[in-house]
Amino acid sequence: MVVDDQSIIVERISSLILEKYPGYSVSTALDSAEVSALLEKGMTFDLAFVDISLSNESGTDIANFLSGRIPEIKTVFISGYPEMVSEVFFSVQPFGFIDKPIKKEKLYKYIDAAGKENDDADNFYACKIRGRDIRIPYSDIIYIESEAKSLIIHKTNETLRVAGFLEDAEKTLPQDIFVRCHKSYIVNLKYVSGYSKMKLSLMDGAVIPVSRSRKDDFEAKYLAGRRLK
Repeated sequence: MVVDDQSIIVERISSLILEKYPGYSVSTALDSAEVSALLEKGMTFDLAFVDISLSNESGTDIANFLSGRIPEIKTVFISGYPEMVSEVFFSVQPFGFIDKPIKKEKLYKYIDAAGKENDDADNFYACKIRGRDIRIPYSDIIYIESEAKSLIIHKTNETLRVAGFLEDAEKTLPQDIFVRCHKSYIVNLKYVSGYSKMKLSLMDGAVIPVSRSRKDDFEAKYLAGRRLK
């Protein structure tokens, strides 16, 4: 997605992207209303180029709105005012920054970097939030907790509640990375910092119980993972 209140800018960025990446799909918006309209159509995006300062609204507000609707989206800010960068980094965590006039080399650098990052995390957990499909890279998930008919996904940077059952998640997630240690928990072995007395500690500070029925399976995978480090 490209968001800028100047049509000549969105057209230039779009043409530059399609010039090198003809198979990509690029959508454009001049303001937040057009951004909302695209999302209401059910469209989703991997990468957004957003002007920091639009005519009557803030690009950082649009970026925050996008990340709220598409948690995995990466945002690159564009602006003719480099001094605004510090303000942006204070309020948002962007993927990068491009100053105007747009140089295609820098544009392509961020597209390639985003693509590589997606390739590095090409294994993801697919789920729904309020009917909207999202994808969460395995590497972002610390543990998943079951609560009623929902799953609480504890990520490295936030916690999400999604529809689903732990039994279904267990079948989908790779068992060499994730282990169900309790009827209510699946943990990512990468984030297990310690284990003793039927409890495991995670790097975010959480302490998760290990049930007797799952103790042997958890210990075998936990010890195997430690040997590989």
